Amino acid sequence: MADVSVWAKRLSGASILLVLLGVVSYYNAMPVMFDELDPAQRHMLELEPGESGEVSLSQFGEYVALRVAGEDEQGGDLRLIDSSGAEESGSAPTALDLERPGEDGTMYAPVRVFRTAPAGEYTLYNDASTTLWFVDDVSAQSALFGNGWFVMMFFGCCLGLPLGIVAIVLTLVGRGQSKKVGGEVVFTEEGKLPTTDELYRQHHGLPMAEVSETVADPFPGQTKAADEPPAQDEGGWRGWDEG
Repeated sequence: MADVSVWAKRLSGASILLVLLGVVSYYNAMPVMFDELDPAQRHMLELEPGESGEVSLSQFGEYVALRVAGEDEQGGDLRLIDSSGAEESGSAPTALDLERPGEDGTMYAPVRVFRTAPAGEYTLYNDASTTLWFVDDVSAQSALFGNGWFVMMFFGCCLGLPLGIVAIVLTLVGRGQSKKVGGEVVFTEEGKLPTTDELYRQHHGLPMAEVSETVADPFPGQTKAADEPPAQDEGGWRGWDEG
C-alpha cells in the first residue's frame, strides 16, 4: 500500500511537469505550426477557378486538396491526371482528415485525399468556382518534428496526460486498500495483545476503559478457606479416642 501511494505521488508530479512543458512549448511552436500547416503559406499548388498546374508526387507522400470551409466541399470538382492521361480518383476525406486553421483564422476543409497515388508527374485541374490548395501532409509533419519546440509540446502532452490518469487510478487503488487494512494494532503498556473491546476502541478512536468491572462473589457470607481455624494436631484426636 505504501508503494502504491509513493508511485501515485511520483507519477502525478511527473504528469504536472510534462503538461506544463507541453503548454509552454505550444506557444513557442505555434509560429512553426502555422508556417507548415497553413495551406495559404505552405502548399504545392494554389489554383484559381478553371486553372491547372503540374505537380510531382512521391511514393510515400500523402496529398490533400483543400478549399475554404463552407464554400465548396464537393470532391468531384477537381481532376488529377497522370502523364499517360489516366485519372487518379483518390478518396473522400475521413474523420481523421480534419479542418485546419490558417494564421488569419480561415478554416480550410479537405475535399479529396490521395494516399496511394503512384509516384510520378501529374496535372491537377480545378474545375470548381473556388480556390483550390494542394498540400503534402507528410512533408509538413516531417518539418514539424524537426522543430525542438514542437517535439517537446508533442511529448509533454502525449505523455503527461496518460501519466496523470495512471496516477489518479493508483491513488484510488491506494485508498481502497487502506480502507480494507484499517488502522494498526497498538499493544498495551504491558506488551500484551489488546482484547477485542480494546481493538474496537482503537479502531474507532474511543478512550480506553480505565476501570474493569469485578465479578460478584457467588457465595456471600461464607468463610474463606484461608480464614478457617487450623486443624488440631495428632495428639488431640488420640486423647479424645482413648477417653
